[in-house]
Amino acid sequence: MNNNKSSAAISLQESWASNISDYILLRRQQTYLAYNVTDAKPNTGTGSEKIDRTPDSGLFTALFTMLAAHLEEGHTVLTIQETEHEVPLSGHINDEMVTLYAWQQHAWQQQLLEMLAMPLIALIDTQIEAQSEVGITAEASIFVLLETLFAKQDQLWAQLALSNHDKEMLIKRFDAVALLYKLLKNSNLTFFSKLIDEHTLFADVNANANHNENKNSLSKNNQPIVYQFIKNQKTDKQHTTITFWLHRAWQAEFNLAARINTILEQQVTPLEIAIPENLHEHQIKAINVANNNAFSIITGGPGTGKTYTVAQLVIALQQATESGEDASKSIRFSTDSASLALAAPTGKAAQRMQESLQAALDAADVELQLQEAKTIHRLLGIGRTGIPRYDANNPLGEDIIIVDEASMLGVELANYLVSAVKPGARLILLGDANQLAAVDAGAVLADLCRIPRLEPIHAELTESRRFTADSGIGKLAYQINKAKTDTHAIWQLLKHDKALSFQYVNSVNGLQTETSLSNKIENSLSKNENILNLTLNYHSYIKKIKTLLINPIEKSMPESVKDTIVSLMETFNQFRVLTAGHNGEWGDHYINNYFTQWHLTELKLPLGQNTWFHGRPVMVLQNNYELGLFNGDIGFCLQTGDERSRLEVFFENKKQGIAVNLLNEEVIATAYAMTIHKSQGSEFEHVAITFDNSHARLLSKELIYTAVTRAKEKVTIYSTKHALEKAVQTPTERHTGLALQF
Repeated sequence: MNNNKSSAAISLQESWASNISDYILLRRQQTYLAYNVTDAKPNTGTGSEKIDRTPDSGLFTALFTMLAAHLEEGHTVLTIQETEHEVPLSGHINDEMVTLYAWQQHAWQQQLLEMLAMPLIALIDTQIEAQSEVGITAEASIFVLLETLFAKQDQLWAQLALSNHDKEMLIKRFDAVALLYKLLKNSNLTFFSKLIDEHTLFADVNANANHNENKNSLSKNNQPIVYQFIKNQKTDKQHTTITFWLHRAWQAEFNLAARINTILEQQVTPLEIAIPENLHEHQIKAINVANNNAFSIITGGPGTGKTYTVAQLVIALQQATESGEDASKSIRFSTDSASLALAAPTGKAAQRMQESLQAALDAADVELQLQEAKTIHRLLGIGRTGIPRYDANNPLGEDIIIVDEASMLGVELANYLVSAVKPGARLILLGDANQLAAVDAGAVLADLCRIPRLEPIHAELTESRRFTADSGIGKLAYQINKAKTDTHAIWQLLKHDKALSFQYVNSVNGLQTETSLSNKIENSLSKNENILNLTLNYHSYIKKIKTLLINPIEKSMPESVKDTIVSLMETFNQFRVLTAGHNGEWGDHYINNYFTQWHLTELKLPLGQNTWFHGRPVMVLQNNYELGLFNGDIGFCLQTGDERSRLEVFFENKKQGIAVNLLNEEVIATAYAMTIHKSQGSEFEHVAITFDNSHARLLSKELIYTAVTRAKEKVTIYSTKHALEKAVQTPTERHTGLALQF
């Protein structure tokens, strides 16, 4: 284990939480001293007063740090509950049963201690194992593990090569663990609840429940942690659950739920919709739900007709607009006419949404040119400050707001979105609840789909037109989504279906190379042989790039430029490598570096240090409003035909290139391979999915499902048997509190 790397990970991820909690405690301490002058010690005024490390302050620091780490992992809440398990009164009771009983009795204490202490233990576990005289195993009680840690702390600090900053962070974490350990070792949940209830930095959600006050008044109390007690009556025993939020996360969930409830109460006038005869019953239900409600959710997998269904509502809106206009006038939806807004979390998803909706309108022989779809940030006017221009006090003007890829919505962005919907307007969320949750904290779409109050406004489409009954990709997606995954059925599909294939790779963890399942699946090749095979799928793209090197793009002919980029994009989108993560031999960083060298060799370009070269495909990683570029946009670096033969980057739907020196390399990435997260909202003919055992922490069934459903014709998986089976059997569990707000 790389100790320095682990320590840095702790520092980068959690130092902000530690610094903020220290600041809050220091301000609290200074305020106390200022208002209790008779007991106060002289204040030097230097601002460097030492914080009292008491159980009271330690409890706040511990929970604040854990909640911050939880938020980084996508969870908005931390929940603990007591579980009672009785030792049987009859029969033989052995030591193992007594140990198990003791572990179960202290389950919630262990949960908290493990969360706070595991980064520390992960850093020094090799030293513990090497030096401990007791047998420490992964199954050992956290109490035993910490006792060992406390006994050898001085020895361990001396042996770890750490920078001063890293050592300071570790010692602060160690102190926090020690305080929490003393607090929890002999306490029960009743005592713990009393400490929480009496703490001045914790706010009780239900504190105003018996008064005619809005819970939103919590925001005025300046209490950084919000909590809620829930007592569940089971048989003859009562069990208490405590849910904690950081105040900002609670506020976002509270506001989101309140605003959705407000929108649900809004009355909308149904439009006259002529239901096409070719729609199935689920689509008809979805149209009616969206037509009759101010807020609606339409979910379904790829090709189930979400966009086509919504197109019927758009057509009806156009017809309603036309009926009140001069028939000779051209009808065009735009933000100016305050009728329709199309949005998605990323630029690529917005672009695909617009294309799909336009295709559905064209197929219905409706002459209608849609206004440009936008990212949600752009729609709401969220710039560098992170504050939306449009909100409850300055709502959007559109009558219908359609948001695609809603599974990518985090709770804060969703809160901003619903807050900006004007009274009487319709908000329609489209998405696939089985896809990856948002990168930001929360799992809004999945949460909303599970809330009983919202069931009447949720329509699920299940019949896929892209993947027929005999489609291998459709079958694989179905198997991955099953609540109880059948790995045998998945392997059978990978063996026998012509649209699917699996290539074993060597594990970086030193495991034996796995043997082939059938003649169809090749024996494991070396890493570079496998990646070299992947380059074959980009030969048609390289061929076009070579042609453009001989006959460069002519900037003086904008329409020709646009046509060239569209054609190049179609070729490039025939294949894509999707990776589980950035790092490792099967991460996108390594694969893109390999493909870059291959690309330069194929075009006989110099293998120099310059990151820009003719034909380099790139992806935008952050919105750039000045250049009109958005997260997820794909472009091509091309040599132009002007006198200086400059390199410029050309993006789809843009007639002019952008000079490479205007693009910050830190927010641009080579795009032969991309992470599965970045692929959401995109489609490719053939997808190669790469991951191995080193990506274990990132793997989930939602990740693999999202990757598989990016493909329209063919899927190839490069992995180990262990990694694939772990992935499809590991559902993502986001801990959120949105349902508690309804």
